[in-house]
Amino acid sequence: MKKTSGFSPEQQLTSLDARLLLSIQRLSDMLKAIQWEQARILGITPLQLQILLFTGHHTAAVNKVAYIAMELQLSRPTISDAAAALVSKGFLRIEEDLKDRRSYSFLLTDTGLEMLEKAEMYTAELQAVVGKKPLQEKMNLYQSIYTILAGLNNKKGGMQRTCYGCSHYEGNKKRQHACRLLEKQLTSAELQIDCIYHSTLA
Repeated sequence: MKKTSGFSPEQQLTSLDARLLLSIQRLSDMLKAIQWEQARILGITPLQLQILLFTGHHTAAVNKVAYIAMELQLSRPTISDAAAALVSKGFLRIEEDLKDRRSYSFLLTDTGLEMLEKAEMYTAELQAVVGKKPLQEKMNLYQSIYTILAGLNNKKGGMQRTCYGCSHYEGNKKRQHACRLLEKQLTSAELQIDCIYHSTLA
C-alpha cells in the first residue's frame, strides 16, 4: 500500500498538519525566490547577501567564519570563499583579533553599508503584510513559529541565539519565562531568536 504523503492533494484535504507543513514550505520557497532575485539585482550571490545581512547587524565577536558557518549551517570553506568575495568587492573588510592573531572578523565597509540597505529591501513586501495583522494574531503566530524553531534547533544545532539556549533564561519553556540578566518576566511573544545579550549554555 502506498504511503500517504503530506505533500499529496488528497492528504491536504483532510489533514491540518499537512496543510501547515505545506504552507510553511511554500512561504520558505517564496522568500528564497525573492531573496535570490534581490541578490541577482545587486550582482551578488544569495549566500553573499545572507552574509551581508548577518555581518551588518552583529558585532565583530560573532562575525567570524566559524560563527557564520554555524548560523547558516554551511561549511567553513563555503563561508570563507563567499566572504572573501565580498572583501574583494569592497563590501567587507577584515579585522584581526588582537588577542588571537589567527582569528579575524568581517566588518562592513562604507560601501558595504550602502549595499546592506539595498539587500534588506527584499523583505519589504512581507513586512507590509505582517504589519497589517492584528497584534494578538502576530503574537500567537510568533509563539508558534518560535516553538517550531526551538524544536528543530534542538535536533539540528546551529548558532541561533535563542532564549531557550541562553544561560540567562529561567522558566519552564511553556508559560513561564524570565531573563535573569534583564531581571524581568517575559511573555512568550518576547522570547528572542537572535538576542544581543545571549550567553551560551556551553
